[in-house]
Amino acid sequence: MNSALQAALNASGFVGTWETDLRKAIVYPAGSFASLLGLDAQHAALGVSLANFLQGIHPEDRERIAALVHEAHDTAGRFEAEFRTLNLSGLTRWIAARGQVETDAQGKGLRCLGIAVDVTDTRQSDAKDPEQALRTMNQIVESIISVRHSVGTLRVPVLQTLVDLLLFELGMELGRRAGQPGVEPQSRPRNLH
Repeated sequence: MNSALQAALNASGFVGTWETDLRKAIVYPAGSFASLLGLDAQHAALGVSLANFLQGIHPEDRERIAALVHEAHDTAGRFEAEFRTLNLSGLTRWIAARGQVETDAQGKGLRCLGIAVDVTDTRQSDAKDPEQALRTMNQIVESIISVRHSVGTLRVPVLQTLVDLLLFELGMELGRRAGQPGVEPQSRPRNLH
């Protein structure tokens, strides 16, 4: 990965991706996402069971996220959620996760691809200063837009799709926070893998 792309990803809060083999219920988290879930990165790269993956979710969020994961897998749909993780040191971070289940010709889910962004700083600033939260989100969007161009040069369609999905979700969130009419309310149902 080139240094400009890596710098833009770091500025956006990007922590990694994951892929789940739905038939085997094995998750392959990549980047620092694995360590944020309390998983050894080298071991996680070889794949971890879905149950072990979910153990990295904060206990207060785990049941909700597990239900959303199973719903996304069962319906072969799109998902999104924010949740807390616990790393190996016991540090809690807030993660925004977005992804999509890919299907076979019969519409049955084959694999799930997703992207994870650390939104801890944004969540903390939300409570203190909503205006600062909007500014932070706008900075993230600008960073992701620059990432989008760099990802396009790699010619990896999955990465391009994930970046586009992230931009879409950030745009929706900015709209909700700005109180624009016609934007879906925050309480809409969400799926997560």
